[in-house]
Amino acid sequence: MVLKQLFIILSALFLGYALTGAFHLPIPANVLGFVILFAALCFGAVKLHHVDRVSDFIIRYLAVFFITPTVGIMQYFDLIGEQFLRIVVPLLLSILIGFFVAAKVTELFIGVSERRRIRKGLGGSDVE
Repeated sequence: MVLKQLFIILSALFLGYALTGAFHLPIPANVLGFVILFAALCFGAVKLHHVDRVSDFIIRYLAVFFITPTVGIMQYFDLIGEQFLRIVVPLLLSILIGFFVAAKVTELFIGVSERRRIRKGLGGSDVE
């Protein structure tokens, strides 16, 4: 059971790597694999119980995956200190731009949803 769940997750990851490599996509392969798995879950091709135990395990031990980058940061702390502004300013700008874009996209989707709801409400009425 666990091997089947791991196989499903790794298959989505492998498919992400294959598509990124074959089509030279500018998306990281692991992100594309995650999107593929998410789409499979949304469309019912993969049921939640097909991946729940392995995904719970991965999430439980996710902190372990951050040990290597943390050690790298500690190893190059002096270099990071020298380049602090060159690192932090673009980082903060990209976060702010990401927030702004996410807010505008959400606003757009809410507007479209509201217009559809209003249209459906008006379309079903007896007023001509």
